[in-house]
Amino acid sequence: MSITEQEPRTRRERAARSARPRRGPVRRPSLPMLKRAAGLGWPVALALAICVSAFAVDGWADRRSEGSPAANRALVDKAATEKAVVGISAQIAQIFTYTHTDPAATERAANEVLTGDAIGEYRKLFGVVKKNAPVMKLSLTTKVAKAGVIKLSEDGTAVLLVMLDQTATRDGERTGPPVAAQLIVTARNDQGWRISDLRAA
Repeated sequence: MSITEQEPRTRRERAARSARPRRGPVRRPSLPMLKRAAGLGWPVALALAICVSAFAVDGWADRRSEGSPAANRALVDKAATEKAVVGISAQIAQIFTYTHTDPAATERAANEVLTGDAIGEYRKLFGVVKKNAPVMKLSLTTKVAKAGVIKLSEDGTAVLLVMLDQTATRDGERTGPPVAAQLIVTARNDQGWRISDLRAA
């Protein structure tokens, strides 16, 4: 092959080499790039998002559970509900039964079972009877006709609707037919029921 024939081939080879893309210097991946490549970044973010969501759901569930039917033991605990009805009904009947011959008995009963706001509320509800009974020689007998638990909480607090039949007598004779009354009663079982709120329904 002659020199003249080799020159065109050499020019063609040079042109082909010049047309190829040139590679730059090889760059080592930085540490953040390695973390992203290895997938170390998004699991941490995902775990954090799950934790935050879990706390949010727990708080929402707690708020929901406070007002949910499951929070009211009166709907699911028949034995505890019956005990609340029996115990609180007996106390209501006792503190609203009064005889002019032994007023101290009612006072003692009220002091034993009433606490907080119920003391002042009781005085308002029963004040008229206590004022007039000694003069008129009146006695008042109170019976619980019916009682139902509206709510019974986990801490032992009960809210009841209590329906009363009250009969007044004077010198042993009835002064009239029984009178019906309704009370909303809030009490807490703390080694025995203590009535903390007492109001006419």
